[in-house]
Amino acid sequence: MPARSPAARLALLSGVAILLVAGSLLLGPTPLRWDDIAAGWRTDASDSIFWRFRVPRTLLAAAAGAGLAVGGVVFQALFRNPLAEPYTLGIASGASLAAAIGFLVGSAGPLGRVPLAALAFTGAAAAMLVVFLLSRLRADRDPARLLLAGVCVAYLSSAGVLLVTFLANRAVTNDIVRWMMGSLVALEPQPAGQVALVLVPTLALLLAGHRALDLLHFGDELAATRGVAVGRTRWGAFVLVGLLTAVIVAHCGPIGFVGLMVPHMARALVGVRTGPLLIAATLCGAAFLALCDGVARAVRPIELPVGVVTNILGAAFFFYLLATRDVLHGAVRR
Repeated sequence: MPARSPAARLALLSGVAILLVAGSLLLGPTPLRWDDIAAGWRTDASDSIFWRFRVPRTLLAAAAGAGLAVGGVVFQALFRNPLAEPYTLGIASGASLAAAIGFLVGSAGPLGRVPLAALAFTGAAAAMLVVFLLSRLRADRDPARLLLAGVCVAYLSSAGVLLVTFLANRAVTNDIVRWMMGSLVALEPQPAGQVALVLVPTLALLLAGHRALDLLHFGDELAATRGVAVGRTRWGAFVLVGLLTAVIVAHCGPIGFVGLMVPHMARALVGVRTGPLLIAATLCGAAFLALCDGVARAVRPIELPVGVVTNILGAAFFFYLLATRDVLHGAVRR
């Protein structure tokens, strides 16, 4: 679409994304058709399937996919690395450790009455705090230090999950493994609403500071000479994306590769400027994860966790990046 302006491309992309999200509602083990739904024909079973199961779940998928994609755009800009994504800094690992502890303690323990989503959010927030403290041990403000601190937290949390899995019985181990695969289970619209409640202000603030993110992509020195408060901008973006990721992981578990793949797709559609790219990534992420969840539902004889689908697609996309891009030594090419 070389002749179209970014605004026209985004308008077209909005329509396509809405159609894809709506179409994903029809995917599943029980066949549903739009003409039956529009005509008001329904049985008790079809009404329950569509409104009580698929609609809340698809809304959660769309909100989570949009949030992960936005996080990928921001982190790839902050670290000038095409492989960065929201889980790079150990946020998902911290949430996984807290959730695993919750499974291990069970209903008989002191944490038994705490919802799993609250535990996962607490773990993700704690991981963010540890990453922040580790990266501030020295005053050189090198973004690589933030990245390495996230890697350390991820390894430490993974070791904790392995320990919990070793201590747990087989039933609890199965619950931990299924949660860590990433799944979208929502019987009411509240989870999607909670993700959207964090996503909307986060996206608004990032769009307001999109010029600073554009300049940071070219290096801290250039950004500073153009008036960007480099430290405040980087930490502000980190906190915003970290909290958004924590909310998503708390409700969905760690769903991999969405934040890696979707920003590249959006970049191919609207270019590299952060403003249009954030909007395009939001739309593409919502459609992408909703479709992946629809495919996961439609697999027979047993439904797959959506994380399995995104990991398969992510591995293929990773091979594509390695074959076609200089991802080991360079930043995302502007």
